[in-house]
Amino acid sequence: MLMRLYTMLRTPDVFFEGVRDEGGLNPFSFFLQISAIIALFTPIVNYLGWQSTDQSAAYQAQIIAWKITQEQLLPVLGGWSYVIEFFLILGLSLIVLVFMTGFLHLIFRLLGGKGPILNARKVACYGAGPCVLLGWLPYWSVFVAIWSLLFQFYYGPKVLYRMQEGLALIILAFIVGATLLELMVRGTTVGF
Repeated sequence: MLMRLYTMLRTPDVFFEGVRDEGGLNPFSFFLQISAIIALFTPIVNYLGWQSTDQSAAYQAQIIAWKITQEQLLPVLGGWSYVIEFFLILGLSLIVLVFMTGFLHLIFRLLGGKGPILNARKVACYGAGPCVLLGWLPYWSVFVAIWSLLFQFYYGPKVLYRMQEGLALIILAFIVGATLLELMVRGTTVGF
């Protein structure tokens, strides 16, 4: 996992070109490893007093799991809630992955990209990679999340869907702009 992450961060175009012909198991395995690390550290950070909010979590699954933990589990289970939060983050990560895959594929195909839905899953799975780099710490996670968006909405579609670079930049600018605008106006991202 670390070598793949290093290669992706160092040379994204080359990395995505290299995974073009691989099946679905490698990206899914990578995603599970990233999600497990995030799911392990997030409850620890939450226990220490940092809540998983839009300003302190790179994964939407972290934010949703924290809301469930804070509102429903902590009053009933106390400290054991953090153990359950680990499993909530893993489960919610998989649910978000399914929706993200469909969303990415739809957007990329509507905008003229060419490629199977497996490519969208690769983009979603590998795009989560930067989130493991302290994506559970306040404010740092915002930068990591934007880095992740760069892979999911620029490099991934440009290489795997053979989209024009200008169009990929427009998609990235729109998504990052809309996310930052929502964060500034509502204090949330994607309505969470």
